[in-house]
Amino acid sequence: VQDKNRNMINEAFRIIRTKIEFIVGKNAKSPVIMITSANPGSGKTFITINLATSFAIKGKKVLAIDMDMRKASLSEYVYSPKTGLSHFLNNSITDIHDIIIKGKTHPNLDILPVGVLPPNPTELLMEEQLGTMLAMLRNEYDYIFIDCPPVEIVADTAIITRLVDATLFVVRAEVLERSMLPEIEQFYTEHKYKNMSLILNGTSNSNGRYGYRYGYNYG
Repeated sequence: VQDKNRNMINEAFRIIRTKIEFIVGKNAKSPVIMITSANPGSGKTFITINLATSFAIKGKKVLAIDMDMRKASLSEYVYSPKTGLSHFLNNSITDIHDIIIKGKTHPNLDILPVGVLPPNPTELLMEEQLGTMLAMLRNEYDYIFIDCPPVEIVADTAIITRLVDATLFVVRAEVLERSMLPEIEQFYTEHKYKNMSLILNGTSNSNGRYGYRYGYNYG
């Protein structure tokens, strides 16, 4: 996403941005929104960084947090620093501001990387520091986006959802098996994830597929 760019993908993210503004409401105070998917390769990190950028372009102060502490794809946008969220959650670092990367990809967009991949990410996410950190950061940012692991891989996303205001669930065409759609609908009807909405990614038009392709190895 780029400022003043009107191509297809920029327009798509502007539409999603508008829909999110309706979902969270005009009076929402610093909403925290998590992005997840049913399986790897759905493009959730791509959507996280570009959606966060689209809000930053609009003049909002935005934070994108990498909570996929097994893959850390979002951290690659700031060159994967060796210190990050994992160090804060295990008390190696006490001031969260010391590890937030400011304005690297856009002046209004900060990124909180993972740091070193921990051996016990699920246990770290259950610590009280996570809730305390998000409560504090709500006072500093207009929007907070969290890149979460796919729900099929680990239990991390089910832990994170208790702290967020909305969930964007990414389904990628030609990646998700159709047989999984009823299960995803069940997530919605049973309110497993807070205020869940669906994003269909990697669609095609009359000119064939557009978008992007990349490998996603999880493990």
